[in-house]
Amino acid sequence: MSSKSTFYFRFRVPPGSDKIAHAFIYFVLCWLTRRAFFHQKTFPLLRDYALMGAFVFSAVYGVLDEYHQSFVPGRSVDFHDFLADCGGALLYSALFWLLQRRNGGKEQAGQG
Repeated sequence: MSSKSTFYFRFRVPPGSDKIAHAFIYFVLCWLTRRAFFHQKTFPLLRDYALMGAFVFSAVYGVLDEYHQSFVPGRSVDFHDFLADCGGALLYSALFWLLQRRNGGKEQAGQG
């Protein structure tokens, strides 16, 4: 999607709604990355720090995505998009951390 220069909708999108989309997408990215890091067996340190690693991965991916957009005609780098990306990843990280604390720090079956 970041390689598309324009999108055409039949309805008007409220200003700033793209930031909500950025935050949601990076929330999901951080969730899936944490699950992948936690459930892999090759790198024990990555498993132990899966949440922090997922946040860092998501933030770095956001930077690289914005950098990539600088090469796409009609697109530009937007620091606010990067902030929304990090906000979504941070929201997931904070919610997961709070749930872990509430559950005594143990990974629950089926927990994201």
